[in-house]
Amino acid sequence: MKIGTSRVEAFSDGVIAIIITIMVLLLKLPNIDKELTARALAMHLHQEMPYIGAYIFSFMMVGIFWTNHHHMFHMLEKTDEPLLMLNLFFLFWMSLIPYATALMGANLLLAPSAALYGFIMLMTTFSLALMRNRTLKKRLVHRDENRTLTKTIYRVSMKARTKNWVGVASYLLSIPLAYVNIYLAFVCFLVPPIIFFIPHGIDDEKLAERIEEKNESMKV
Repeated sequence: MKIGTSRVEAFSDGVIAIIITIMVLLLKLPNIDKELTARALAMHLHQEMPYIGAYIFSFMMVGIFWTNHHHMFHMLEKTDEPLLMLNLFFLFWMSLIPYATALMGANLLLAPSAALYGFIMLMTTFSLALMRNRTLKKRLVHRDENRTLTKTIYRVSMKARTKNWVGVASYLLSIPLAYVNIYLAFVCFLVPPIIFFIPHGIDDEKLAERIEEKNESMKV
C-alpha cells in the first residue's frame, strides 16, 4: 500500500516545534516581584550563560535535524509502516534534547552531563541514519523517467546518509572522551554541524520542488 508523506511531515513538524518551545521555557527569568537593580540583572544573566550557550547549540542542532528530516521526506515518493516507526523512534530521542540541554546548562563541565548529551545526540543521529537507510534500501525515494534526476536524488540521499553516519561516529566518540577531557567531547559535538554546513553543490530546495512537481503531476 502506498502511504503518503504529508501527514508524517506535519506530525513531525509539530513535535519539533514543541521541543523548541520546551527548551526556551527552561530559560529562567529573574525575580520580577521586586525591583531589579542592574547589578542583580547582570548576576542573573551571568548565572544563566551556561544554559543560554547550551540552548543556542541545541537550537541549532534541532534546526539541523529538522532540515535533514525535511529534505529527506521531500525526496520520497512514498513511505511505509517501518519508516513510520523509525520516524517515531527519531522523534522520541529528539524529545529528550531539552532534558539533556538543561543538564548541560546546569553542569557544563561535568563529564556525566556531557556524556548523556552526547548519547542522546548519538541516538537521534543514529535513528535519522536508519531512516535514510530504509528509504534507499526499499526504494522509497522518488524515481523519475528522467534518469539524471533519479541519479541526482540518489546521490544527494547517499551523501546525506554518509554525513549522518559521520555524526554517529563523532557522538559515539564524545561519550568516552567526556571522561578523559570535557573539551575533547565539545570538539566532537562541533563535528556534525560543521559537516552539515559544508556545501555539496546541489540546491536541495530546488531539487525538492522538482520532485514535488513530478509527484503532483502523477496524482492528476
